[in-house]
Amino acid sequence: MKYKIMYIFIPLFFTLSLNAYAEYKTSDFTEEEYQMVMKASGDYRNCLNKTAISQTESQNDVRVIADYAMKECATILETLYQNLVSANYDPEAVRKLVGSTSNRASNKLLSNLMRYMASPSR
Repeated sequence: MKYKIMYIFIPLFFTLSLNAYAEYKTSDFTEEEYQMVMKASGDYRNCLNKTAISQTESQNDVRVIADYAMKECATILETLYQNLVSANYDPEAVRKLVGSTSNRASNKLLSNLMRYMASPSR
């Protein structure tokens, strides 16, 4: 039994412990990474707006329109997430960044949609 522990469990323990101590970038974004984040954020907002505008003729509920637009444009944020994780940034920190970007754009979209739907010239 002693040999099983030494040859099976110890290498397994070291393999698992290496994943726990993976080092991620902690410094600020490079200029290229910052530009990538800003471009993805702008692309996401533009995609949300275009998709929502195209849905206003067929749908009256702003929540349904916003939900549809967010689903259609999610690939932009998924690509941003993958690019930053592949650049060795902490996945949890990147998830928070992408979530924040999504929340800000979605809140602005909902506000604009409600204002548009309430306007009498519509």
